[in-house]
Amino acid sequence: MRALRENFIPVAFLALWMGASAYTINAVATMRGARVVEATMDVPVTAPVRATAHASCPGDAAQVTAGM
Repeated sequence: MRALRENFIPVAFLALWMGASAYTINAVATMRGARVVEATMDVPVTAPVRATAHASCPGDAAQVTAGM
């Protein structure tokens, strides 16, 4: 009985593991990918011209307004 347990259980586990792996590989191989979505978008590269000074962070904004 001990020999059966030591040999049969690992072989059964290996067989189940291989079967599950084969099923998973087959399922992944037959999956359909998402359709490709193509679109265009207009993005302005330059900022509009402003009459006032532009500061990149709040600390700079305080210095710019204090200097005016």
